[in-house]
Amino acid sequence: MCEQAGLILDELHDRFIFEMEIVDIATEEDLVQKYGLSIPVLLNIENNEVLYWPFDRDGVVNLLDD
Repeated sequence: MCEQAGLILDELHDRFIFEMEIVDIATEEDLVQKYGLSIPVLLNIENNEVLYWPFDRDGVVNLLDD
């Protein structure tokens, strides 16, 4: 995950309760095909909503609020 995305998530972790799993897509060909240049990617596992990079704080808030 890039530093900028990490900072956004760190800031929001005080406001929202969420778990995060970091997956290195380079080790899985299907993930490289699926996400490629769109990394980092955030997935809300409760509703399968995906947020692709570039994202901002408001986009992450919307993802977490849904």
